[in-house]
Amino acid sequence: MMKPSKKFKILIFDMDGVLFDTIPFAKDNFLSNYSGTTDEMYKDIHKGNFHEEIKKYSHLKKEETEEEKNSRIQEYSEGKSKMPMFKGIREFLEKLHAEGYILVLNTNAYELNCFPILEKSNITHLFNFVAAAELSKSKVEKFRLIEEKYNVSKKDILFITDALGDVREADISNIPTVAVTWGVHDRSFLKSEPHQNLIGIVDTVKELEDFIESN
Repeated sequence: MMKPSKKFKILIFDMDGVLFDTIPFAKDNFLSNYSGTTDEMYKDIHKGNFHEEIKKYSHLKKEETEEEKNSRIQEYSEGKSKMPMFKGIREFLEKLHAEGYILVLNTNAYELNCFPILEKSNITHLFNFVAAAELSKSKVEKFRLIEEKYNVSKKDILFITDALGDVREADISNIPTVAVTWGVHDRSFLKSEPHQNLIGIVDTVKELEDFIESN
């Protein structure tokens, strides 16, 4: 069981770019399906709520039949499920789980793009709850639902993400947040604006582990 001295009870993880090295795959998919888009546009999408930001590029989306759309979605899900975890993540999650932390996912991805990769990596059992896009496209709303589900205060929660947009949504929710630099946004991007809830930025899984253990 978790030691009483631990500050955080619930660790909420973003999935893509934090646990799994899926950003290059997702970016290539975006660039190929939205004509004329660039790497910078992809980064910009993650400066806000992903589902809202991507609507700004809807006029660039390639036309497709319903059959083509369904085929593309299935192909994307299968491709994503083959993407690797970042080195050290599995052992890190297993250690947190064994120490008694409640692990939760708050992701922009739909269940079709969550559960296959979690199951193939054999880490589904480590998470107590998966808040995918079907639950809500707003991470702010999902933070509220997680608080209610576990009947905890904000100070009992730590959110781990790789995107400035997530930091902004967690700031609205007043959720303590630590950002990792191995995902969609680097350190300079994450530090480009002040956020009181952003209590740490880490460059390695070991630094993230040390950060959690020291709080």
